[in-house]
Amino acid sequence: MNILGLSDMTGNHSQSTVALLQQGRLTFALAQERISRVKNDPRFPVDAIRAALDYSGVDPGRIDAVVCPYPPPRYYRSLMARNPLDLPRSLSAILLRRPFALARTLLPNLRKALLDPRHSGALAELGMGAQSVVYYDHHRAHVAAAFYGSGFDRAIGISYGGFAPHDTGRNVAGAVYLCRRGRMDFLEDIPLHASGCFYSGIAVALGFDYMAGEGKVMGLAAAGEAGRCIEDLARICSRFRGGRWIPYRYWIDYITTPQRDVFLGSRSGWKLCRLLKEHKPEDVAAAAQKIWGDNVVGLVSHLAAKHRISSFVLSGGLFLNAQINRRLETLDNVKQIYISPHPGDGSTPIGAALEAELLGSGWPHSSSGPLFRDDTGLGVDYHDREIEKILQSCRGIDYRRIKGDTAEYAAQQLAKGRIIGWFQGREEFGPRALGHRCILCDPADAELARRVTRTIKNRDEFIPLSPSCLSEKADDYFLGFQPTPFMNKIYTVRPGRAGGIAGAVHVDGSARVQSVDKSAYPAFRKLLERFYILTGTPMLLNTSLNVHRQPIVHRPVEAVELLRESGLDELILGSFRVRRKRSESKG
Repeated sequence: MNILGLSDMTGNHSQSTVALLQQGRLTFALAQERISRVKNDPRFPVDAIRAALDYSGVDPGRIDAVVCPYPPPRYYRSLMARNPLDLPRSLSAILLRRPFALARTLLPNLRKALLDPRHSGALAELGMGAQSVVYYDHHRAHVAAAFYGSGFDRAIGISYGGFAPHDTGRNVAGAVYLCRRGRMDFLEDIPLHASGCFYSGIAVALGFDYMAGEGKVMGLAAAGEAGRCIEDLARICSRFRGGRWIPYRYWIDYITTPQRDVFLGSRSGWKLCRLLKEHKPEDVAAAAQKIWGDNVVGLVSHLAAKHRISSFVLSGGLFLNAQINRRLETLDNVKQIYISPHPGDGSTPIGAALEAELLGSGWPHSSSGPLFRDDTGLGVDYHDREIEKILQSCRGIDYRRIKGDTAEYAAQQLAKGRIIGWFQGREEFGPRALGHRCILCDPADAELARRVTRTIKNRDEFIPLSPSCLSEKADDYFLGFQPTPFMNKIYTVRPGRAGGIAGAVHVDGSARVQSVDKSAYPAFRKLLERFYILTGTPMLLNTSLNVHRQPIVHRPVEAVELLRESGLDELILGSFRVRRKRSESKG
């Protein structure tokens, strides 16, 4: 079977993503934003679908099923399910402060509730009929992607993020499943009033963007003191206590965070802004990190004790929080955890497609081992002949084919203190640069890290850069280390080691690490090995090949443009070394 998964059909869902499953194997996955160049592009993924079909050589008529893990939601009914007064209680304050912003938010939601997006005509344009679309439960799809990817035989699966619908359309913050080989059984919901949108509310109040600033909150939190305002902040959010969620009276305020003006006009938004006038931003961020970390740790510990299971698979936007993930890993009653390499909703088309394959032919072929191995290269790649043709048309650059081994050459440049762009193989699926589309430099030099942040990424300095480390050497540098191939956990740097990797150490003495095993992308693994031989340092600083607020580069021409417009010293593009012409070199 050829099964195409789409994260959403509405065109209003953050980071619209596609996945293609062929004969039970995941062969392609890509977000629309990579091609459109619109960060978190929510639109129907026409370009990404075309890329999947073109790359895989599949005719649209040979797609057996189109699955979508975002059924039409019962949006307003879900908001009033706990208490009919919850919705009017929250909307009344917003109506007084921001009536026009509220109207602009309500009308599109009404439209989505009334129209079936399958009839938009977008699939017909691609040669696929709307009748072929099958909706799947959003939370089950999240957990399926994580469980089938984990290689575990038995685990508790958790989907947890903002809010999303079950197959009935009922919105909840998340759901819990008992996962066994060939079977997933629903256990319980994480109620809507426990929405992780609280964390997004903190980001918005701090002046960051929804669905883009949550990571900044985590980075900022490392410099703060949670105790200075944690009691005040705890009064305006839901809490997990004694095995249950205790709702905050105005919890619906946080559901409005996708609309900045609406949220800031709510009671909770107003209280957060007032709190930020009384306390430092980093202290508020630290308190938010502590509160929601305690909530998630309490939930997981409760589930482990209740069901007597110590293995967990985790997916959903909340598990992009690497600090929380590390806390979960250290729990006494948790033996092992697996976190989806793309915890956000981009993983759901994979889970839905695997579920469809399971129904059609039994346990997916991927059960013989982890779905992703340690490599998420599932997008488009470019061969040297294509790259050279593109380079010939680019102005302001000097390029040549690298003689000898590409990894050896790149390692030599990095050992000389150069900052390079690394564009190799198939682009990564998900939000992390894991060895295919990267900006790399020596972690021993903190000034190099500052240059990357200031002159290339153009982002806030409290957002740390992450090291990619040879897996077998990581324990020498990081306390309590366990493999983390998808860069989704944070570890404390061992005493005495920070000086040798100064650029990789955050203000609190931690680092978000990617462990690179021998099963990872071979070209990147080889680069790390060569750099280790040259310098004695088994890691490189690694951040995504883009500037702040832009998607990771998709085409070679975008990588060249980044070289020309930023402080990159050099670009390793396939087998080619690319530099700016001397007259255009950056200072």
